[in-house]
Amino acid sequence: MDLREFSKFGGGAFQYVPPKCYELAGQKFELLMDDGYDIILNFVDKETLEWNYVNKEPKAPQVDKYSALKGDDAIYLVSWNLANVEFAKRQNFTFVIDLEQHLVTHLIASVGRNPRWPYLVDTEFVFGAIAQEGVEYKHYPRHGFSNDMIGNVVQWQYSPDMATVHAYYAPNWYRITYPRSAGASAAADATTDNFNGIVSALPSSDDPSHYVKIKDGVYLVSCTEQNMEKILGAKAGFRSDTLCFLDNYNHCYDVGRGFGTMTAPDGTDSDVFVMIGAYGKIQDPNDYKDILEAKNPYLV
Repeated sequence: MDLREFSKFGGGAFQYVPPKCYELAGQKFELLMDDGYDIILNFVDKETLEWNYVNKEPKAPQVDKYSALKGDDAIYLVSWNLANVEFAKRQNFTFVIDLEQHLVTHLIASVGRNPRWPYLVDTEFVFGAIAQEGVEYKHYPRHGFSNDMIGNVVQWQYSPDMATVHAYYAPNWYRITYPRSAGASAAADATTDNFNGIVSALPSSDDPSHYVKIKDGVYLVSCTEQNMEKILGAKAGFRSDTLCFLDNYNHCYDVGRGFGTMTAPDGTDSDVFVMIGAYGKIQDPNDYKDILEAKNPYLV
């Protein structure tokens, strides 16, 4: 029996997603954010969250459905789509809640702010700390942008038939390709061929990225498919999706979320919001030297 036959029931990028984490249920946090707008997060139960700003609108608690995945012993990735959005068509909040260091990173992703490319996703980061009773507030230390990962190449395996290779070659850019070894199955080879067909229509696979150090060996990586959207639009199917990954290199796995839009061949749009997970395999950079050193055609 070929056990890979069972992988067809796994669903691509979803098979290796760990179970949702419910450890935050019943907890409430006050987040002291460096942009000056503090946030209250109240995890009412396993799926319901109440949140509000302390010193700007909305001050009244907003009720949304959240998903949480565990990235390390006391570090959580929490994400939800806002039910009420004022300044964008759609918006997603993702938090790294670090109970080990009592720090927090807030990633805001918005669709619909760009009048030329209405499907384009914009991202912004805010760093902060978790308030502790009896502990004086300080604006340091913080999670922060990092160059630690630059020059590294990692293969991420989402299922037996789905793997990608990420080349982290510049502080604000990344490149994506597929493993150069033989595919594990006909399905894996078909996925690679489809990806290569899309990339061949682009100057390159370069797209914007951000790297945030959470602690030694744990990083939040945000990648947004902006160039693909600007050039291919609906032809690619996925429209400027933004992916963020909480990469744990101490155990070589990651958890994350995807947010954006999918356009079907008939022109129908569907909202994308998924939780993802993968196992990592560090690659020898020398094997991908051409990928790491290629010129970025989107820059002067």
